[in-house]
Parts: sequence; structure tokens; C-alpha cells
Amino acid sequence: MEGLVAAVAIAGGFTQQSKHSQVVLFRRVSPDLVESHVIDVRQMLRHHNLAEDVYLQPGDYVFVPRSLVSNIMRFMPATNLGMYSSSSRF
Repeated sequence: MEGLVAAVAIAGGFTQQSKHSQVVLFRRVSPDLVESHVIDVRQMLRHHNLAEDVYLQPGDYVFVPRSLVSNIMRFMPATNLGMYSSSSRF
């Protein structure tokens, strides 16, 4: 069994848009009940304290939400940076 941090690393790691302070682990505890845990992976990695890492079980679902800034940026117009070059001299 792998830990949560290792599973995220295997999946490609966090992106700049990830809110890795609020990773959600969903785990089925019975056929009718799923429990969720919010895990602050950022703090674990910042303090090098992997003792708090959660070991994943078959059927676990890990959700990494987008950060607030990346959610807002989806609705902002993208600025285009263009460049023009002319061979003639001024």
C-alpha cells in the first residue's frame, strides 16, 4: 500500500493550480457509507512530517481541488503578448 503523498507523486505531482492544503480523501467504510478526510499535504511536506501521511486502501478516492486563484483565472480574459519585428530601420 502506498501513502497519499506517494500516490500524488506517482500521478504526476501537484500543479501550480492545486490547492494541496485541502486534499480530500474519500473512503468507503460500508456499502452505504463513505467518509471523507481533509488532509493538509502542504504542511506535511513543509515540515517534512510524513508520519501523518495516510495509507491508501483499495477503492479510496483522492481529490485535489483547484486553488482559488486558478478558479478565478478560468473566467478572466487571457492577455496576449505579441511581438512585431521589422527589418527596416527607423
